[in-house]
Amino acid sequence: MSSQYVCGNNTKVFVCNDKVYFCLSETEISLSEAEINTISTYWKEAVDKNPNLFDGVVLSVKSVKKLSHGIKIELEKTRYSHMTYVMNHKNEKITKCRAVAVGGNIVTRDGYYVLGKMSKHTSFPDVIQCIGGGLSEEDIFDGDPVHTFLRECKEEIGLTSEDIVSIDDKKYIYIRDNQSTVGICYTANIGLTKETLLQRFEETVTDGEIESLVFVSKTYEAVSDLFMQQSLVDYAKVIFEQHLLDKSFGDIREYDFD
Repeated sequence: MSSQYVCGNNTKVFVCNDKVYFCLSETEISLSEAEINTISTYWKEAVDKNPNLFDGVVLSVKSVKKLSHGIKIELEKTRYSHMTYVMNHKNEKITKCRAVAVGGNIVTRDGYYVLGKMSKHTSFPDVIQCIGGGLSEEDIFDGDPVHTFLRECKEEIGLTSEDIVSIDDKKYIYIRDNQSTVGICYTANIGLTKETLLQRFEETVTDGEIESLVFVSKTYEAVSDLFMQQSLVDYAKVIFEQHLLDKSFGDIREYDFD
């Protein structure tokens, strides 16, 4: 897999003040026989290189409706192999996969941003990203994507919902080239200090997707150093840079998903 895809992409970031909720379609993405064969060959080669890969279910955006009371996103199923093929072959003509990811910009009680460095055995080794991951079917029992963020916090860094003091109503939605990824990034304030969270992580998380935690002080110099790193995930780079330069974000309601 190419870490360049998640670090060097032409990714747009929008602000969203509306409630976002998901619903799951009964349909799955339909691939042609030729596409299935091409992806199957690609996946076999990928697994030969990294046996830890798993071709699980991925939820992809089917449609987006902007309603008066919020934004409704309809999802349909595909496979991880389809998603990663699209990521690594963005110039090829193939049935779209608009995978959904949910994460959050976590802020400790003593004023540090919390990010994670991805483990070597993952699809994107050494990438620094906000805590989060792919949307799972079990997360959308009531349509609220925040459940994915909460689950990923616990699985990846040992942070529980009781540790979270608040989650801002304002969230960021990022969209990669050709809408190959549609992501939601929350901002969450936690009641733990940097040292307490680090101790929790070291005691409770072993051999996970996050190899180590990255703490960044909320100072101009520290944030400047962060977004200059080549391994920083693209949407976080945009969010931190826009804040640093005091630039405003476009509203997601102005974006055309069609």
